Amino acid sequence: MGGFKSGAADDDWDSTEPTGEPDTTSETEDTTESTTRSSTSDTPDAAIHSTSDSMSQTARRDLPWILTRNSITDGREQTVQLHLQQSTVTTQREATRTLESELGEQVKKADLREAALLVGLQHIDEIAATLREWGYDLG
Repeated sequence: MGGFKSGAADDDWDSTEPTGEPDTTSETEDTTESTTRSSTSDTPDAAIHSTSDSMSQTARRDLPWILTRNSITDGREQTVQLHLQQSTVTTQREATRTLESELGEQVKKADLREAALLVGLQHIDEIAATLREWGYDLG
């Protein structure tokens, strides 16, 4: 998907953290655009620039999150480490292949895990059942 440097957020299944560095090209462009706007704010075109900037910001908010972020960590303020059982890693790999086939594009590991977490948290009864299988609620 666009917005990433080649290899910037490649999946490393043995790692528990998202990898890659943010794409600094956009930051440079944003800084340049900001500087250009401030230097032209005294011109009659300033109102036109302001209006077009507002429109582009509105359009950007209407786009899906993966199209507006500069890196895999944009919008993710907290990093959590997951230590996974081998069976979970295997299930994750299988799910990734299935989803990538269904969606027709690569799915980033951090996105898959966060989506799975959100969906899972909407199914508390199933979470409780798995925790019972692991030995919770034996007492």
